[in-house]
Amino acid sequence: MALLDHSDLLVRYQNASSRLFLFDYDGTLTPIVRDPKKALPTAATVRTLERISADPLNEFWIISGRDARFLDQHLGFIKPIGLSAEHGAFVRRPNTNQWENISGSGDLSWHADILLIFSDFVRTTHGSWIERKDVAITWHYRNAPIEEGAKQAVDCKKRLEEKISQTSSNLEVINGKMVLEVRPRGLNKGTLAQQIIDDHTNKRDERKSPDFVLSVGDDVTDEGETHYQNDCPKRGLTPL
Repeated sequence: MALLDHSDLLVRYQNASSRLFLFDYDGTLTPIVRDPKKALPTAATVRTLERISADPLNEFWIISGRDARFLDQHLGFIKPIGLSAEHGAFVRRPNTNQWENISGSGDLSWHADILLIFSDFVRTTHGSWIERKDVAITWHYRNAPIEEGAKQAVDCKKRLEEKISQTSSNLEVINGKMVLEVRPRGLNKGTLAQQIIDDHTNKRDERKSPDFVLSVGDDVTDEGETHYQNDCPKRGLTPL
């Protein structure tokens, strides 16, 4: 993958009349660490986010797999920034305080079956643990021995997919960076990115798409944004 040309990026930024930023959190704004609770934004990162989002030509979104409570606690005070939790299940739009559930997911009875499977692998995989979010359920194995964790993840994913095929076609298993997550099908960053760009376009008087879109992520859960970005030329956008 080619690296961004910083000089070209700066020129495009300066020449743009409407800019949209779509950033991941873990591995992008903060490093991946053994204890996710310690992956906190630095003071320098916060100042940069405040400076970028204060420009009226910019709209900045953080699209994360984290839950809404975490994002609110550590980034919610930067009001001009839009926040998305659980890969698009919940959003807090720029300059608002209210979180919206846009997942359309009310029935969470499937949690019980998934928790049973994940619990089996917690017992047999040293250092792994379960994170139960408002909609999704995630099994973390980043603290397990590398080979053991990778092998267990393959077995766990197989069991999850077998269970889902028997009980629900509305769920999917996502491989992240040292995590497995089960969530409603179609809930991903790419879908949300499309909604954000469409909303950004519709609220402007001239009904034009942003002429500068920068999407940044670090793992497979961010690929949905890239897939949507590949469609940018059809929409009159220049992908960066």
